[in-house]
Amino acid sequence: MSFLAAVWHSGILGHQPIQGALGLAWTVLRHGPTLYALAAWNAHRTPDAVALVDENGPLTYRALLRRADGKAAGLSRHIKPGEAVGLLCGNSADFVAALLASLQIGARTVLLNTSLSVAEIGRIGQQQRLGLLVCDGDWPQRLRGHLGSETVLIHVTQVCTAQRMALAPRLPRVGQLVLLTSGSTGMPRAIRSRVGLRAGWRVAGALLEILPLRAGAPTLLPLPLFHGHGLAALGMGLALGAPLHLCRPTTEALWRTLQTEGIKVLVVVPTLLHRLLAAPGRRAAPALHAVICGSAPLSAGLATATLERFGEVLFNVYGSTETGLISLATPADLRAAPGSVGRVLPGVEFELQGGEGRVIVGGHDTGDLASLDPDGRLTLHGRADELLICGGENVLPSSLEGRIAAHEAVAECAVVGVPCAEFGTGLHAFVVLRHGHQRTPEQLQTELSPLLPRTFRPQRITLLETLPRSPTGKLLRSQLLREAMMDMSATDLKPPL
Repeated sequence: MSFLAAVWHSGILGHQPIQGALGLAWTVLRHGPTLYALAAWNAHRTPDAVALVDENGPLTYRALLRRADGKAAGLSRHIKPGEAVGLLCGNSADFVAALLASLQIGARTVLLNTSLSVAEIGRIGQQQRLGLLVCDGDWPQRLRGHLGSETVLIHVTQVCTAQRMALAPRLPRVGQLVLLTSGSTGMPRAIRSRVGLRAGWRVAGALLEILPLRAGAPTLLPLPLFHGHGLAALGMGLALGAPLHLCRPTTEALWRTLQTEGIKVLVVVPTLLHRLLAAPGRRAAPALHAVICGSAPLSAGLATATLERFGEVLFNVYGSTETGLISLATPADLRAAPGSVGRVLPGVEFELQGGEGRVIVGGHDTGDLASLDPDGRLTLHGRADELLICGGENVLPSSLEGRIAAHEAVAECAVVGVPCAEFGTGLHAFVVLRHGHQRTPEQLQTELSPLLPRTFRPQRITLLETLPRSPTGKLLRSQLLREAMMDMSATDLKPPL
């Protein structure tokens, strides 16, 4: 199916597809190929349709565009096209309006992670030469004195004006969007997408063809909009003219919204999916057509449990901030190969390089290790920079973690490598126990010993309530490594049992 055919089939163009297509083309010519253009297109054809729902209630496309235009006029007082604006906000209609506004005035928009420290934000502000930082909550008070004199600090609710922007005829000033890497392996880095327009169209067409996405389908998004996964869901919602529910990522809030708002599309990370399934009582969400999971590895066990609970609605996506989407696993893929990330999407320039299987996309080394099965399904095996050599043996933490997690008492675990006199690198496992199970680290070591080769057995086990994760559910392995290094030294480590 071609891109145009997929768009037609999805219902995006409405009951009069030709008029809808012409209207979209005119809007893009006027405003550029941005999220603002999608919002403006919907505001013109369905002004009273709900665009967003946050904790303050629903907001129509007409109201969203009016708010975005007001903020654009406010931003223009401080920023010229091409200058940098930082957005440091949680999910809200005000954040979306500020994002649309920044893109509309042609600013270079830097999306900042709200879990960053004040010092990290200060460093990024200097690196990106932010002329304006828009934030919410108590960030204005916390950041005072930590930003350069060239950066104006303003609360997101104060970026407005009673006057809408003058829409005089002009060439569109397309703003640039800058995202940060997750920082799971160190200081977050600002990156720009490597996805070309033609390849992007092919990927978008494939998604519309494979995913059961239809115009107007209520969508639930508990993921942060400053991350690529959440941002893609926002773009998807605006393109489909779908009401996007910006829900807090708590189990109760998710289940309440799923059951009361007729949610058809749920966008999650594995951590949230696990919490949904673990909630007391066997709750149902009969309206669900698609559960789109990504941003972190989806275990085979969780994939199977989700399919059993919700039916054939689970899709697992794999990609990165730098490369965009790479592959997609359908429910059929996950039934056949629960641990896979499916097949590489059309338009993605993909190759596996070297004997270890490094994932290369568009010439960019993602740092991931993977393999392809005979049916073309891709399975990830961890990060190349996480590969450990223990006693001359290659150990992938993700593979070992899966074997440890198979123990009846283990809910999840993470493994890091530390210096070891005997093996060069020793293994330190951080384990979260299942509810109702009790074990000491020594008991776990004893029970795991018969199940693992000698060089694969962790020399030390630390029990945790939860594993440290980013807001998108990505394991913060570097944080665990720091803890492990503080907890032991090479001379502390004992040979495995």
